[in-house]
Amino acid sequence: MKLNALVCAVLISVIGFAASPTIGVVTASGSGETTITDGSPLKTESAPSDVRLDNGVVVRLAQRSAGTVFVDHAVLEQGAARLSHFGGYQVRAGQLLIESETPETEAVIRFEKKKIEVASLGGAVKVTDGGVMLTRVAAGSKMAFQNSGATPAQTGAAPSPKKTHNETKVWLWVIGGIAAAALAIGLTAAAQGKSI
Repeated sequence: MKLNALVCAVLISVIGFAASPTIGVVTASGSGETTITDGSPLKTESAPSDVRLDNGVVVRLAQRSAGTVFVDHAVLEQGAARLSHFGGYQVRAGQLLIESETPETEAVIRFEKKKIEVASLGGAVKVTDGGVMLTRVAAGSKMAFQNSGATPAQTGAAPSPKKTHNETKVWLWVIGGIAAAALAIGLTAAAQGKSI
């Protein structure tokens, strides 16, 4: 019995390490709301999908579009996306990195044949190739960029910024706390001679 409780505690702590926290919800026409986790791939067919992240970022993925959503950035692989409230949040489209200069900025990013279009509906948008700033797109204007299909790493551009040391520390403390709690529950049950 004590062995069962210990095995259960170890399994709970492993599950705590493996489980990804949710980062927001996606609403697709006709299918309701679904929670998403960091690194969730999204693909639309005949209807758009709306993504609301816990950090306030709103992404509308147009029909026939595909991308991947992360807690600190998104990757648009095809089609178009409309973003709002994305201050400090980056979007990668082909070789470009797009980021707003203010939290209230609203922008549309679209793959169009061999081009990538970036339009600002409100606020300014900064466009880089992963290291060098290419331009600033002012509110009410749009710019088109050649799509080489290469990522910044393939073009020799600087990589996108990594997570800060403090963010990593916080996640390690959260995961460690969950594991410690699970271990404590299992050990308490084992000491009492009970099985969970």
